[in-house]
Amino acid sequence: MLEPLEILVAVAFMSVGATVQASTGLGAALIAGPALIAIDPSYLPGPTIVATLILTTRHLLMDGRHADRATVTRAYLGVPIGLALGLTILAVADETAMRTVIGSVIVVAAALLLLGVQLERSARSDVVGGGAYALSLIAAGIPGPAAAVAFNDLPPSNYRGTIGFLGVPVGVASVALLAVAGEYGAHELRLTVWLLPGIAIGLLAGRHVRPFVDTAWFRPAVLWLALIGGAVVVLREVL
Repeated sequence: MLEPLEILVAVAFMSVGATVQASTGLGAALIAGPALIAIDPSYLPGPTIVATLILTTRHLLMDGRHADRATVTRAYLGVPIGLALGLTILAVADETAMRTVIGSVIVVAAALLLLGVQLERSARSDVVGGGAYALSLIAAGIPGPAAAVAFNDLPPSNYRGTIGFLGVPVGVASVALLAVAGEYGAHELRLTVWLLPGIAIGLLAGRHVRPFVDTAWFRPAVLWLALIGGAVVVLREVL
């Protein structure tokens, strides 16, 4: 059972993360993940997957018309492999290892994006991007960095729409598979409920933040916040 202060911290961090994701297309788990892991390791991946699913549903409904349908179709081809690999990782890794891996993934991904790493997109990279999205979602609950690297050339509205079409079915499949595997049960459901106020705040705030998405400072600020948070998670586990 979470303490009141822990609930407030979870809601606060999810509010920030959800605001960023509602406006940019990624960021909820990337920003909130380090704090949520510190509160309860069970927050990742299941509850954060549900949070991401709710937010990507917003993108599907509001920005779906801007989606790059060809990219989505190719990305779907990599999803089954990514989901299978993710379930395998969950089955063999312990909690300490998972927290360390998740934190490391956040740090590396944020650093790569801050350094401006970009991939030349092709049909093959779209397939790999879809697999990476599914793998990072079901195994770590943090799909944003994989998608940001794979689909980095898409304008904001196209990116949000594309992620909506990709993220909703992958999110539903991930939650279902985790439930069958015993990784998403009553405890994880209770943790998810405490995230809902933060998600709602983020959805409301996102409409006001969205006009500033393309400003020069916004994206680096988000990535630096994620990098620092991920580093804190890793240091907590190794020191």
